[in-house]
Amino acid sequence: MDNLTELKRLIDGIRFSSDPSDLENYGKDWSGVIPPAPSLVVFPASTEEVSRVLRACLKLKLPVVPSGGRTGLSGGAMAGKGEVVLSLTRMNQIGPLDLRGHTLYVEAGAVTEAVHRYSEEQGLTWPVDFASKGSSCVGGNIATNAGGVRVIRYGLTREWVLGLKVVLMNGEVLDLMSPLEKNNTGYDLKQLFIGSEGTLGVVTEAVLKLCPVPNQGKTRVCFFSLSDFSAVLDLFQEARHGPFLLSAFECLTDRCLGEVMKMGLRNPTNIPGAVYVLMEVEEESPELMETWIGTVFERESVLDGVMAQAPHEAKSLWAVREQVAEGIMRGGEVHQHDLSVPIGHLVDFASDLRSVYEKAYPDFESFIFGHIGDGNLHIFIRKPKAMASPDFHQACEGVDRVLFELTQKYGGSVSAEHGIGLLKKPALPYSRSAPEIEYFRAIKHVFDSEGLLNPGKII
Repeated sequence: MDNLTELKRLIDGIRFSSDPSDLENYGKDWSGVIPPAPSLVVFPASTEEVSRVLRACLKLKLPVVPSGGRTGLSGGAMAGKGEVVLSLTRMNQIGPLDLRGHTLYVEAGAVTEAVHRYSEEQGLTWPVDFASKGSSCVGGNIATNAGGVRVIRYGLTREWVLGLKVVLMNGEVLDLMSPLEKNNTGYDLKQLFIGSEGTLGVVTEAVLKLCPVPNQGKTRVCFFSLSDFSAVLDLFQEARHGPFLLSAFECLTDRCLGEVMKMGLRNPTNIPGAVYVLMEVEEESPELMETWIGTVFERESVLDGVMAQAPHEAKSLWAVREQVAEGIMRGGEVHQHDLSVPIGHLVDFASDLRSVYEKAYPDFESFIFGHIGDGNLHIFIRKPKAMASPDFHQACEGVDRVLFELTQKYGGSVSAEHGIGLLKKPALPYSRSAPEIEYFRAIKHVFDSEGLLNPGKII
């Protein structure tokens, strides 16, 4: 009896599939670079079933790839070498919600947007928010310590997780589900699993920390057309000292906006710019907000702008920013980076970055967008239609070292929010020292001595 047949016997009663379409679908993520080739997809419905599956896979020495919404761009959920995919999509329970404690119980397969809707019915929200919220799952958000569009106001995912339930590769269940805000009793193990990309254990349940929904009557969304990237940072500096609370400050180049417009959306401004900014604030005084806007328009670098006057208009402005990545990828295969540098170095970094790409990719289309409020830029290079995929990626990888050295020079990170996964391992030493990486390996060995859980990811 082969191992796969024995696995099916050991997990009898748990749903699984070896249908080619399921193997294709669940074996890949949005990175789309490596062909999916899992051997089986398993769909547990409870923490106990996850424990059974992992225990059986350890016994049979079968590698396992945890899987949620598979919206990552670093190959963290790729299964390309016959792994067993452990899909948590059936584990999607949301609730109960504690109105006094502002906490919410969820299972790992709950979709992020569904968590938002559930919480908002009670006037609360889980403020982890990004364009892929309609597909991403909470377990994946936690496993990658997801960032998103409102990090400047709320921080990363780890700040909004109070408790976890995690299953280790040997089937042991760690119950770290305390909803306590304060629990100063030694090592906080849950923080070790947040951002570990499923390499140490499988997150199956969580206690999320909630906060009140922002007052929609005081929320303002603006969209500006600017002359150049330096103007973006000048506007950001003005916004940080403005008469309001800054929630989001996003940018996209004119080339990015062009891709969004191909999807049927329009340029919200009347005067085209080289770069655009979407800004969300919570105002305290409409009069002070209008005065600030008037001051901003005195700058020659601010070419035009619009402020949403109703919720549906704000939604339309956000749609422009949220559709950027999808618009670019609709046009063809991409090679992408997700970098961050200290905000004070962004102008110089962006200038050097443009020089690198103009020299290295004179015939390629490059797109830059991201979260200026936390120093995070996304860089997409799109493959020319006539170019073979291997040649394209080889050309891109040839200049990646220069890009990583540039990021290191400015004290940045080679992965701001998408994680390392499978695709960014060569870049890790530019952001982490050799001793740090050795400690990574030691921690991995403690929790997964056989190296079977999400193998090949991060280290």
